[in-house]
Amino acid sequence: MNSISILDIVLIAGVSQGIFLALSLQFLKNQNKEANKVLVWVLLISVIMLLGRLLAFRVTADWIKYAGLTGDTTLFLVGPLIYMYVRRLAFMEKPPFRLGWIHFALAVLHLLYGGWYMSLSDTTLQSYFDSGFVYYLYFIVEAVGVLSLGYYVFLSFRLLRHYRKRQHQELSNPLVLYRFLKVFLWTLTACFVFWIASFLNMYFFRLDSTFLRYSSLWLSIPVFIYIVAYYSLRQPEIFRILYKKPTADRARLKPDEIEKIQKRLHYFMLKETVYLDSDLTLSGLSEKLHTTSNNLSWYLNNIHKASFSEYINELRISAFLQKIENEEHQKKTLLALAMEVGFNSKSNFNKVFKNQIGASPSAYIKAKKVA
Repeated sequence: MNSISILDIVLIAGVSQGIFLALSLQFLKNQNKEANKVLVWVLLISVIMLLGRLLAFRVTADWIKYAGLTGDTTLFLVGPLIYMYVRRLAFMEKPPFRLGWIHFALAVLHLLYGGWYMSLSDTTLQSYFDSGFVYYLYFIVEAVGVLSLGYYVFLSFRLLRHYRKRQHQELSNPLVLYRFLKVFLWTLTACFVFWIASFLNMYFFRLDSTFLRYSSLWLSIPVFIYIVAYYSLRQPEIFRILYKKPTADRARLKPDEIEKIQKRLHYFMLKETVYLDSDLTLSGLSEKLHTTSNNLSWYLNNIHKASFSEYINELRISAFLQKIENEEHQKKTLLALAMEVGFNSKSNFNKVFKNQIGASPSAYIKAKKVA
Protein backbone atom coordinates (compact mmCIF):
# COMPACT_ATOMS: atom_id res chain seq x y z
CA MET A 1 0.00 0.00 0.00
CA ASN A 2 1.33 3.42 -0.90
CA SER A 3 2.22 5.77 1.93
CA ILE A 4 0.05 8.80 2.57
CA SER A 5 1.43 11.92 0.89
CA ILE A 6 0.93 15.60 1.64
CA LEU A 7 -1.44 15.78 -1.31
CA ASP A 8 -3.54 12.97 0.23
CA ILE A 9 -3.74 14.84 3.53
CA VAL A 10 -4.79 18.09 1.84
CA LEU A 11 -7.42 16.32 -0.26
CA ILE A 12 -8.84 14.50 2.78
CA ALA A 13 -8.97 17.78 4.71
CA GLY A 14 -10.74 19.45 1.80
CA VAL A 15 -13.30 16.63 1.57
CA SER A 16 -14.08 16.72 5.30
CA GLN A 17 -14.27 20.52 5.38
CA GLY A 18 -16.53 20.61 2.32
CA ILE A 19 -18.93 18.06 3.82
CA PHE A 20 -18.95 19.90 7.17
CA LEU A 21 -19.69 23.24 5.53
CA ALA A 22 -22.41 21.83 3.26
CA LEU A 23 -24.16 20.37 6.32
CA SER A 24 -23.66 23.52 8.42
CA LEU A 25 -25.25 25.78 5.80
CA GLN A 26 -28.43 23.72 6.06
CA PHE A 27 -28.90 24.84 9.68
CA LEU A 28 -28.35 28.58 9.21
CA LYS A 29 -31.78 30.11 9.76
CA ASN A 30 -32.79 33.11 7.65
CA GLN A 31 -29.27 33.35 6.25
CA ASN A 32 -29.46 33.79 2.48
CA LYS A 33 -31.38 30.53 2.09
CA GLU A 34 -31.88 30.48 -1.69
CA ALA A 35 -28.26 31.46 -2.40
CA ASN A 36 -26.90 28.92 0.07
CA LYS A 37 -28.79 26.13 -1.69
CA VAL A 38 -26.58 26.78 -4.71
CA LEU A 39 -23.46 27.12 -2.54
CA VAL A 40 -24.15 23.69 -1.03
CA TRP A 41 -24.17 22.21 -4.54
CA VAL A 42 -20.87 23.94 -5.34
CA LEU A 43 -19.33 22.49 -2.18
CA LEU A 44 -20.67 19.00 -2.83
CA ILE A 45 -19.31 19.14 -6.37
CA SER A 46 -15.93 20.18 -4.96
CA VAL A 47 -16.08 17.22 -2.58
CA ILE A 48 -16.88 14.83 -5.45
CA MET A 49 -13.97 16.22 -7.46
CA LEU A 50 -11.59 15.77 -4.53
CA LEU A 51 -12.84 12.27 -3.72
CA GLY A 52 -12.45 11.19 -7.33
CA ARG A 53 -8.92 12.55 -7.46
CA LEU A 54 -8.04 11.03 -4.07
CA LEU A 55 -9.26 7.57 -5.08
CA ALA A 56 -7.54 7.82 -8.46
CA PHE A 57 -4.22 8.31 -6.64
CA ARG A 58 -4.79 5.57 -4.06
CA VAL A 59 -6.70 2.81 -5.92
CA THR A 60 -5.26 1.04 -8.96
CA ALA A 61 -8.47 -0.58 -10.25
CA ASP A 62 -9.45 0.46 -13.78
CA TRP A 63 -13.02 1.36 -12.79
CA ILE A 64 -11.68 4.03 -10.42
CA LYS A 65 -9.84 5.73 -13.25
CA TYR A 66 -12.92 5.68 -15.45
CA ALA A 67 -15.09 6.94 -12.60
CA GLY A 68 -12.58 9.72 -12.06
CA LEU A 69 -12.89 10.67 -15.72
CA THR A 70 -16.66 10.91 -15.39
CA GLY A 71 -16.24 12.86 -12.14
CA ASP A 72 -14.37 15.53 -14.09
CA THR A 73 -17.78 16.43 -15.50
CA THR A 74 -18.26 18.46 -12.32
CA LEU A 75 -15.69 20.97 -13.63
CA PHE A 76 -18.32 22.08 -16.16
CA LEU A 77 -20.91 22.64 -13.42
CA VAL A 78 -18.89 24.91 -11.14
CA GLY A 79 -18.97 28.00 -13.40
CA PRO A 80 -22.75 28.18 -13.95
CA LEU A 81 -23.46 27.44 -10.27
CA ILE A 82 -21.01 30.12 -9.09
CA TYR A 83 -22.75 32.70 -11.29
CA MET A 84 -26.16 31.60 -10.00
CA TYR A 85 -24.92 31.85 -6.40
CA VAL A 86 -23.61 35.40 -6.87
CA ARG A 87 -26.83 36.48 -8.57
CA ARG A 88 -29.05 35.01 -5.85
CA LEU A 89 -26.93 36.42 -3.03
CA ALA A 90 -26.75 39.96 -4.39
CA PHE A 91 -30.17 40.48 -5.95
CA MET A 92 -33.80 39.89 -5.04
CA GLU A 93 -35.69 37.98 -7.71
CA LYS A 94 -38.90 36.01 -7.36
CA PRO A 95 -38.92 33.23 -8.24
CA PRO A 96 -35.22 32.75 -7.38
CA PHE A 97 -32.93 33.14 -10.38
CA ARG A 98 -32.16 29.97 -12.34
CA LEU A 99 -29.99 29.40 -15.37
CA GLY A 100 -31.44 27.70 -18.43
CA TRP A 101 -30.47 24.18 -19.44
CA ILE A 102 -28.12 25.47 -22.15
CA HIS A 103 -25.67 26.54 -19.46
CA PHE A 104 -25.28 22.91 -18.36
CA ALA A 105 -25.01 21.49 -21.87
CA LEU A 106 -21.20 21.16 -21.65
CA ALA A 107 -21.52 19.02 -18.52
CA VAL A 108 -23.96 16.72 -20.33
CA LEU A 109 -21.64 16.49 -23.35
CA HIS A 110 -18.69 15.67 -21.10
CA LEU A 111 -20.73 12.97 -19.38
CA LEU A 112 -21.51 11.44 -22.78
CA TYR A 113 -17.85 11.73 -23.67
CA GLY A 114 -16.95 9.86 -20.48
CA GLY A 115 -19.42 7.10 -21.33
CA TRP A 116 -17.94 6.75 -24.81
CA TYR A 117 -14.40 6.71 -23.42
CA MET A 118 -15.25 3.97 -20.91
CA SER A 119 -16.85 1.87 -23.65
CA LEU A 120 -13.56 1.60 -25.59
CA SER A 121 -11.72 -1.70 -25.50
CA ASP A 122 -8.18 -1.84 -24.12
CA THR A 123 -6.82 -2.46 -27.61
CA THR A 124 -8.63 0.50 -29.13
CA LEU A 125 -7.68 2.73 -26.24
CA GLN A 126 -4.03 1.74 -26.54
CA SER A 127 -4.05 2.50 -30.27
CA TYR A 128 -5.53 5.93 -29.54
CA PHE A 129 -2.76 6.56 -27.02
CA ASP A 130 -0.05 5.45 -29.44
CA SER A 131 -1.37 7.66 -32.24
CA GLY A 132 -1.58 10.71 -29.98
CA PHE A 133 -5.35 10.98 -30.47
CA VAL A 134 -6.02 10.80 -26.71
CA TYR A 135 -3.47 13.56 -26.08
CA TYR A 136 -5.31 15.96 -28.38
CA LEU A 137 -8.65 14.79 -26.99
CA TYR A 138 -7.54 15.63 -23.44
CA PHE A 139 -6.26 18.98 -24.65
CA ILE A 140 -9.58 19.92 -26.27
CA VAL A 141 -11.68 18.83 -23.29
CA GLU A 142 -9.54 20.67 -20.76
CA ALA A 143 -9.32 23.78 -22.96
CA VAL A 144 -13.11 23.90 -23.17
CA GLY A 145 -13.28 23.51 -19.39
CA VAL A 146 -10.87 26.40 -18.86
CA LEU A 147 -12.77 28.65 -21.27
CA SER A 148 -16.10 27.71 -19.70
CA LEU A 149 -15.01 28.54 -16.15
CA GLY A 150 -13.32 31.74 -17.34
CA TYR A 151 -16.55 32.85 -19.03
CA TYR A 152 -18.62 32.45 -15.86
CA VAL A 153 -15.98 34.08 -13.68
CA PHE A 154 -16.11 37.05 -16.06
CA LEU A 155 -19.93 37.16 -15.85
CA SER A 156 -19.77 36.99 -12.05
CA PHE A 157 -17.35 39.91 -11.82
CA ARG A 158 -19.51 41.92 -14.21
CA LEU A 159 -22.51 41.17 -12.01
CA LEU A 160 -20.52 42.27 -8.96
CA ARG A 161 -19.68 45.60 -10.63
CA HIS A 162 -23.36 46.06 -11.42
CA TYR A 163 -24.21 45.42 -7.76
CA ARG A 164 -21.50 47.83 -6.60
CA LYS A 165 -22.93 50.60 -8.75
CA ARG A 166 -26.50 49.93 -7.66
CA GLN A 167 -25.41 49.70 -4.03
CA HIS A 168 -24.22 53.32 -4.08
CA GLN A 169 -27.45 54.39 -5.74
CA GLU A 170 -29.91 52.53 -3.53
CA LEU A 171 -28.34 51.86 -0.12
CA SER A 172 -27.55 54.53 2.44
CA ASN A 173 -24.77 52.46 4.02
CA PRO A 174 -22.37 50.13 2.17
CA LEU A 175 -22.76 46.51 3.23
CA VAL A 176 -20.33 43.68 3.80
CA LEU A 177 -21.85 41.68 0.95
CA TYR A 178 -19.65 43.39 -1.64
CA ARG A 179 -16.48 42.57 0.33
CA PHE A 180 -17.59 38.98 0.84
CA LEU A 181 -18.34 38.42 -2.85
CA LYS A 182 -15.10 40.12 -3.86
CA VAL A 183 -13.06 37.76 -1.66
CA PHE A 184 -15.14 34.82 -2.88
CA LEU A 185 -14.61 35.61 -6.57
CA TRP A 186 -10.93 36.51 -6.25
CA THR A 187 -10.31 33.22 -4.43
CA LEU A 188 -12.04 31.41 -7.28
CA THR A 189 -9.99 33.47 -9.75
CA ALA A 190 -6.75 32.42 -8.02
CA CYS A 191 -7.74 28.77 -8.47
CA PHE A 192 -8.66 29.50 -12.09
CA VAL A 193 -5.32 31.20 -12.80
CA PHE A 194 -3.49 28.26 -11.24
CA TRP A 195 -5.45 25.91 -13.51
CA ILE A 196 -4.52 28.01 -16.57
CA ALA A 197 -0.85 27.96 -15.57
CA SER A 198 -0.93 24.18 -15.10
CA PHE A 199 -2.75 23.75 -18.41
CA LEU A 200 -0.24 25.88 -20.34
CA ASN A 201 2.69 24.13 -18.70
CA MET A 202 1.31 20.67 -19.46
CA TYR A 203 0.56 21.27 -23.15
CA PHE A 204 2.98 24.01 -24.18
CA PHE A 205 5.90 24.82 -21.89
CA ARG A 206 6.37 21.42 -20.21
CA LEU A 207 8.56 22.77 -17.45
CA ASP A 208 9.69 20.34 -14.78
CA SER A 209 7.84 22.15 -12.00
CA THR A 210 6.56 20.62 -8.77
CA PHE A 211 3.72 23.12 -8.54
CA LEU A 212 2.58 23.52 -12.16
CA ARG A 213 1.27 20.00 -12.57
CA TYR A 214 -2.25 18.75 -13.07
CA SER A 215 -2.18 16.83 -9.80
CA SER A 216 -1.13 19.89 -7.80
CA LEU A 217 -4.06 21.80 -9.30
CA TRP A 218 -6.27 19.94 -6.86
CA LEU A 219 -4.47 21.56 -3.94
CA SER A 220 -6.18 24.84 -4.80
CA ILE A 221 -9.68 23.39 -4.35
CA PRO A 222 -9.34 22.70 -0.58
CA VAL A 223 -7.95 26.23 -0.19
CA PHE A 224 -11.03 27.56 -1.97
CA ILE A 225 -13.30 25.51 0.31
CA TYR A 226 -11.56 26.72 3.48
CA ILE A 227 -11.89 30.40 2.50
CA VAL A 228 -15.51 29.94 1.51
CA ALA A 229 -16.11 28.16 4.83
CA TYR A 230 -14.66 31.03 6.84
CA TYR A 231 -16.67 33.74 5.11
CA SER A 232 -19.95 31.96 4.36
CA LEU A 233 -20.54 30.93 7.98
CA ARG A 234 -20.12 34.59 8.94
CA GLN A 235 -22.59 35.89 6.36
CA PRO A 236 -24.94 38.49 7.82
CA GLU A 237 -28.56 38.80 6.84
CA ILE A 238 -28.10 41.28 4.03
CA PHE A 239 -30.08 43.78 2.03
CA ARG A 240 -30.39 42.67 -1.54
CA ILE A 241 -31.19 44.89 -4.48
CA LEU A 242 -33.92 44.26 -7.01
CA TYR A 243 -32.22 43.07 -10.18
CA LYS A 244 -32.78 45.17 -13.26
CA LYS A 245 -30.74 45.65 -16.37
CA PRO A 246 -29.31 49.12 -17.07
CA THR A 247 -31.82 51.17 -19.03
CA ALA A 248 -31.97 54.59 -20.57
CA ASP A 249 -32.90 57.47 -18.29
CA ARG A 250 -36.63 57.85 -17.72
CA ALA A 251 -38.55 60.80 -19.00
CA ARG A 252 -38.67 63.71 -16.60
CA LEU A 253 -41.39 63.69 -13.97
CA LYS A 254 -44.28 66.06 -14.40
CA PRO A 255 -44.26 69.22 -12.23
CA ASP A 256 -47.09 67.96 -10.02
CA GLU A 257 -45.26 64.66 -9.47
CA ILE A 258 -42.08 66.52 -8.55
CA GLU A 259 -43.98 68.69 -6.08
CA LYS A 260 -45.64 65.66 -4.51
CA ILE A 261 -42.31 63.88 -3.99
CA GLN A 262 -40.71 67.08 -2.71
CA LYS A 263 -43.36 67.63 -0.03
CA ARG A 264 -43.37 64.06 1.22
CA LEU A 265 -39.58 63.86 1.17
CA HIS A 266 -39.36 67.08 3.17
CA TYR A 267 -41.77 65.64 5.73
CA PHE A 268 -40.02 62.31 6.18
CA MET A 269 -36.55 63.87 6.32
CA LEU A 270 -37.19 66.83 8.62
CA LYS A 271 -40.18 65.64 10.67
CA GLU A 272 -39.70 61.88 10.82
CA THR A 273 -35.88 62.02 10.43
CA VAL A 274 -35.91 58.62 8.70
CA TYR A 275 -32.30 59.19 7.59
CA LEU A 276 -31.27 58.21 11.13
CA ASP A 277 -32.17 54.61 10.27
CA SER A 278 -28.92 52.92 9.23
CA ASP A 279 -30.89 50.33 7.24
CA LEU A 280 -32.67 52.89 5.08
CA THR A 281 -32.75 51.96 1.38
CA LEU A 282 -33.99 53.63 -1.78
CA SER A 283 -36.82 51.13 -2.16
CA GLY A 284 -37.81 51.52 1.50
CA LEU A 285 -37.94 55.30 1.27
CA SER A 286 -39.80 55.24 -2.05
CA GLU A 287 -42.53 53.12 -0.43
CA LYS A 288 -42.95 55.75 2.28
CA LEU A 289 -43.24 58.43 -0.40
CA HIS A 290 -45.79 56.38 -2.37
CA THR A 291 -43.65 56.45 -5.48
CA THR A 292 -41.27 54.13 -7.32
CA SER A 293 -37.54 53.71 -6.80
CA ASN A 294 -36.97 54.96 -10.36
CA ASN A 295 -38.98 58.13 -9.73
CA LEU A 296 -37.22 58.88 -6.45
CA SER A 297 -33.79 58.18 -7.95
CA TRP A 298 -34.56 60.49 -10.90
CA TYR A 299 -35.80 63.20 -8.53
CA LEU A 300 -32.67 63.10 -6.35
CA ASN A 301 -30.29 62.99 -9.32
CA ASN A 302 -31.96 65.82 -11.22
CA ILE A 303 -33.36 68.06 -8.48
CA HIS A 304 -30.83 67.59 -5.68
CA LYS A 305 -27.94 66.65 -8.00
CA ALA A 306 -27.03 63.76 -5.71
CA SER A 307 -27.43 60.00 -5.54
CA PHE A 308 -29.56 58.45 -2.83
CA SER A 309 -26.58 57.65 -0.58
CA GLU A 310 -25.07 61.12 -1.09
CA TYR A 311 -28.36 62.83 -0.23
CA ILE A 312 -28.93 60.75 2.93
CA ASN A 313 -25.33 61.07 4.11
CA GLU A 314 -25.43 64.84 3.73
CA LEU A 315 -28.30 64.90 6.23
CA ARG A 316 -26.44 62.54 8.55
CA ILE A 317 -23.28 64.63 8.51
CA SER A 318 -25.38 67.73 9.16
CA ALA A 319 -26.97 66.00 12.17
CA PHE A 320 -23.52 64.93 13.39
CA LEU A 321 -22.17 68.50 13.12
CA GLN A 322 -25.14 69.72 15.14
CA LYS A 323 -24.21 67.26 17.87
CA ILE A 324 -20.66 68.64 17.83
CA GLU A 325 -22.10 72.17 18.18
CA ASN A 326 -24.04 70.94 21.19
CA GLU A 327 -20.76 69.50 22.56
CA GLU A 328 -22.18 66.01 22.82
CA HIS A 329 -18.73 64.69 21.89
CA GLN A 330 -17.61 65.67 25.38
CA LYS A 331 -19.77 62.88 26.81
CA LYS A 332 -19.85 60.33 23.99
CA THR A 333 -17.37 58.88 21.52
CA LEU A 334 -17.39 60.07 17.94
CA LEU A 335 -18.35 56.56 16.82
CA ALA A 336 -21.36 56.58 19.15
CA LEU A 337 -22.49 59.90 17.70
CA ALA A 338 -21.96 58.59 14.17
CA MET A 339 -24.13 55.56 14.93
CA GLU A 340 -26.84 57.82 16.34
CA VAL A 341 -27.12 59.75 13.08
CA GLY A 342 -27.39 56.60 10.93
CA PHE A 343 -23.90 55.39 10.03
CA ASN A 344 -23.21 51.70 10.52
CA SER A 345 -19.40 51.63 10.71
CA LYS A 346 -16.48 53.83 11.66
CA SER A 347 -14.75 53.43 8.29
CA ASN A 348 -17.84 54.47 6.33
CA PHE A 349 -18.45 57.47 8.60
CA ASN A 350 -14.84 58.68 8.36
CA LYS A 351 -14.87 58.33 4.57
CA VAL A 352 -18.14 60.22 4.11
CA PHE A 353 -17.15 62.93 6.61
CA LYS A 354 -13.81 63.58 4.93
CA ASN A 355 -15.41 63.67 1.47
CA GLN A 356 -17.94 66.26 2.59
CA ILE A 357 -15.96 68.35 5.08
CA GLY A 358 -12.43 67.91 3.74
CA ALA A 359 -10.94 66.76 7.04
CA SER A 360 -11.26 63.87 9.46
CA PRO A 361 -13.78 64.22 12.34
CA SER A 362 -11.02 64.58 14.96
CA ALA A 363 -9.16 67.15 12.83
CA TYR A 364 -12.38 69.12 12.34
CA ILE A 365 -13.05 69.21 16.10
CA LYS A 366 -9.45 70.18 16.84
CA ALA A 367 -9.56 73.03 14.31
CA LYS A 368 -12.88 74.17 15.76
CA LYS A 369 -11.33 74.42 19.21
CA VAL A 370 -8.43 76.49 17.89
CA ALA A 371 -10.83 78.83 16.11
